[in-house]
Amino acid sequence: MGLFRFCRHALRSFVILMEQFPAFMRLAWVCVGVSIVSTAVGERYPLLAGVTDLLARGVFAVAWLRLVARGEMPTRMAYFRLGRREVFTAFGWMLAETFVTFPAQVIGASLAMATGIPLADAAMPLLGFTHLLIGAVYLLPAEAALEQESGADGWRLPDVIMKGGVAVSIAVALAWLPANLLMEAARMLPDMEILEGLTLVQTVAIALRYLAMAITAGTVALIWNELTAKPAP
Repeated sequence: MGLFRFCRHALRSFVILMEQFPAFMRLAWVCVGVSIVSTAVGERYPLLAGVTDLLARGVFAVAWLRLVARGEMPTRMAYFRLGRREVFTAFGWMLAETFVTFPAQVIGASLAMATGIPLADAAMPLLGFTHLLIGAVYLLPAEAALEQESGADGWRLPDVIMKGGVAVSIAVALAWLPANLLMEAARMLPDMEILEGLTLVQTVAIALRYLAMAITAGTVALIWNELTAKPAP
């Protein structure tokens, strides 16, 4: 089994997003709206806005992970279900993002001090590098979202990460790249204010962030299914 054995799942995740784009819109539009409102009021209520945005992303991540991994297809035009699974997945996704961004920030700050390279110029390559190394941590929210109802299988994450290894991180990095390149391009948009406390760049970045979450979550869902599949008797 090679280092690139899960890359097909990143490509399959993108195809699923295109095929299920109407479902993506149904599952995402309320969560995107909540994130936009949270950003708009973020300066006045930073803690409340941050927690609300985090939970909105957790709601969407659970719905998309379970759609890709289990074929669960909510039929409602507006979806926002908040429970224990969504809360755990939200914090799992936050921890995964922290694990991959913190080393990149530390290395980038060190390079900036040592060489004078602006931190913004080094951020994207360093984030790609940390995703390649430790992107497997995105299996953490997958564990929270795809846990068995009975809990009979116990905590499977350590075994799954050991079985997947660096190949998982490579697939996650491949899934992370396209939407985040678009997010870099979005920063070149005019920084015009749409509402008080909300700019055009922030609004576009929020929408693109949900697209990035869908591709990454779809990738780890497919990987999770493969790594936890029981062998045929």
